[in-house]
Amino acid sequence: MKTNGYEGWAVEFHKNVHLYSHSLKLSRAGETYDVPCEDSPSGFILIWPYELKVASVVYQDLLVALREWASQAGIQFRLYRSPDEYETNGPQS
Repeated sequence: MKTNGYEGWAVEFHKNVHLYSHSLKLSRAGETYDVPCEDSPSGFILIWPYELKVASVVYQDLLVALREWASQAGIQFRLYRSPDEYETNGPQS
């Protein structure tokens, strides 16, 4: 599923491309980032954008786009901003 309009990012998401892993790609201005993500046992999607090697300003834009995309798509997530910090709109466990 490809969608547009999240802080100028196009989001392409395909579930279960390998077991519980998903394909989540964000593209803008000729750049595409493959964001690691997979299902959790609790039923929400774990998303690890901090693993991307991007400039801080791009990273902040990616976070905004991911939040907006997940909210509009009705996806419960745990979005890791760093290895130790995350935010969630889904279950806490």
